[in-house]
Amino acid sequence: MNLTICKNKYFSGVLWILAIALLAVSLLTHAYSYFNTKEINLFSTECYENDGEVILEIHNNITGEYSFECKK
Repeated sequence: MNLTICKNKYFSGVLWILAIALLAVSLLTHAYSYFNTKEINLFSTECYENDGEVILEIHNNITGEYSFECKK
């Protein structure tokens, strides 16, 4: 029996599923980061337009948890 691991149809299927899942997670992570940054920029711009001082504290880079305050 001469089977190579690359020709095994189950291995190839699992490999494709893992690659697609990794791509999906990567795209979702980048989208979340993008919209989180847009939100912070919007809050900051509004704060500066109202002559405020931005106080931004990032609690966790992975989850995107932060606190935002605009002091006048």
